[in-house]
Amino acid sequence: MKKFLDLLLGTSDVPTYMAALLFALIGVAIVLLLKSKKRDKNSPNTPYHFDVWFLIQDNLKEIILGLLLILMALRFSMEYAGENLTMYYAFGVGLSLQKVSSWISNVELKARQ
Repeated sequence: MKKFLDLLLGTSDVPTYMAALLFALIGVAIVLLLKSKKRDKNSPNTPYHFDVWFLIQDNLKEIILGLLLILMALRFSMEYAGENLTMYYAFGVGLSLQKVSSWISNVELKARQ
């Protein structure tokens, strides 16, 4: 089981990886909350008052894609970016990869039109 965890998490131990994931998710939450400030309150497609469940449901595909990208970026931080897994790196990954995920979702929506 130890070898499996080493392969799954890389050189990081489980507590470090989980803490990094938490900081990355904080970055994701910040991006989503900032994005929600741009919504049209008067649109019939969105609630007038802020609703966290609507935010999650409306961005679910983007959130899942962002989470998968974050998991890969944390796991391969040394191989991909040459960085040890730190909380600062994880927070930056959360902020930036959620933006990448949003961009990918927008490209996909435009391609379907």
